[in-house]
Amino acid sequence: MKRFVWSLQRYLDVVRQRESVLRAEVLAAARQVAAQRRAIARRLEALAAMLCGISAEPAEARLPDQQLVVGCSAAERRAMEAMETELSRLEARRQELLGRLRDIRARRETLEKLRQEALDQYLRQAAAAEQKQHDETSRIAFVRNVARGPADCRSITA
Repeated sequence: MKRFVWSLQRYLDVVRQRESVLRAEVLAAARQVAAQRRAIARRLEALAAMLCGISAEPAEARLPDQQLVVGCSAAERRAMEAMETELSRLEARRQELLGRLRDIRARRETLEKLRQEALDQYLRQAAAAEQKQHDETSRIAFVRNVARGPADCRSITA
């Protein structure tokens, strides 16, 4: 019997490869999102530490530092807004990649199911062909034994 060949195997291989590439892209996007979140957290921690440091100073020494912080707060706010915008963009990209990954994974699972069904059908046909061959061999042997006559047949009772 010839070996099993599925006509869509190359397509399944391409889909598997594409899924692997998308999985790597999703992982990279998740790492970028995490890095951006860490950067925002570090910036917020630095700002909080600076404000705590200023509030611990005596009132006379605190005034020039407060004026500096107030002067820089607008720039800091813009920088934080830019970081938040970048984080939103990165998260949207990650979600888009996840959606594409879900689609390609569903396609792969469907193709694998179709392949398994085709393999099962092939195996059933192979088993039926083998059984047919055994039946034919048994019929030929029986006809030969009958053609030789009853002398060559062994008696069950004897």
